[in-house]
Amino acid sequence: MASLRDQLIVNLLMEEQTPQNKITVVGVGAVGIACAIIILMKDLADELALDVMEDKLKGEMMDLQHGNLFLKTPKIVSGKDYSAGAPNFHHD
Repeated sequence: MASLRDQLIVNLLMEEQTPQNKITVVGVGAVGIACAIIILMKDLADELALDVMEDKLKGEMMDLQHGNLFLKTPKIVSGKDYSAGAPNFHHD
């Protein structure tokens, strides 16, 4: 039987295993950003990369980075070529 102390003190900072992977979203249109938001909310990766559509890319990346302050994905990157998503896939 647990002691009174053990019953009163709860470990609020339990260690959680986070995924050690990178997910790349190609395209930052409505569908791509919706996918990126779900990936962040469900904590599916520890790095999220966004590719293509250079004119929208920086703004969308910054929006996700600002919203990510309340989530757990530590790194969000972007790039106009496929190297931002490496090593997820290779473009030949």
